[in-house]
Amino acid sequence: MTQEPIEKLNRAEALILQGEQQLKQAALDFGMQFAQNLRQSIETLIRQLQESLMQSDDIHIEQYYVDLQSKIDELNQQMRQHSTLNF
Repeated sequence: MTQEPIEKLNRAEALILQGEQQLKQAALDFGMQFAQNLRQSIETLIRQLQESLMQSDDIHIEQYYVDLQSKIDELNQQMRQHSTLNF
């Protein structure tokens, strides 16, 4: 295996961990109802990315990685906005 595919897998696994951490943080800070649809989308993308990694499905790994990163960014933005509104 060359360096590039290994790095791609490592980035995908790191993003999965980041997504799981952000979901937990959102639930702890704002409750389970906060951004529920967005959190469900993130959970689905995490599962899809994990499945793609297990199947070595490079095309879907790329797609789900980009989609998951976008949704995590969106969740972070909503968390920041919610925090500033409550202070």
